[in-house]
Amino acid sequence: MNELTRASASGLLQTLHADIQAPAPYSEDVYLLTTLVAGTSHVFGIEELEPFLKPGDRLELTRMPENPSDPNAIKIFTRDRVKLGYVPRRDNPILARLMDAGKLLYARLRAKQWQEDWLRLEIDVYLTDD
Repeated sequence: MNELTRASASGLLQTLHADIQAPAPYSEDVYLLTTLVAGTSHVFGIEELEPFLKPGDRLELTRMPENPSDPNAIKIFTRDRVKLGYVPRRDNPILARLMDAGKLLYARLRAKQWQEDWLRLEIDVYLTDD
């Protein structure tokens, strides 16, 4: 190969590979499950809060291992740290283990509906790699 051909080939390779970025492993959040928020009927002011809750809203999950009635308890908050309730006891053992192992979990509000005096909140729980 002459000098001109080598220079052109190396410039072409640099141009072709300049914008290529390998995707990060687990770059998308992993859907884990859909569940309800337990305990919304015990949240003071839930009637005033409900109009501000929109499907798609991100909700924060916080482990509550000191909870005397459920050592796997996971509290659910709005992004403004307003308590909405808990992950139901039947769904929290595996989620609690993941969180205790340092994994980051969050939820998104899927749907909401008043059923008499109970606000039914359905959420999707995700594992994130942030």
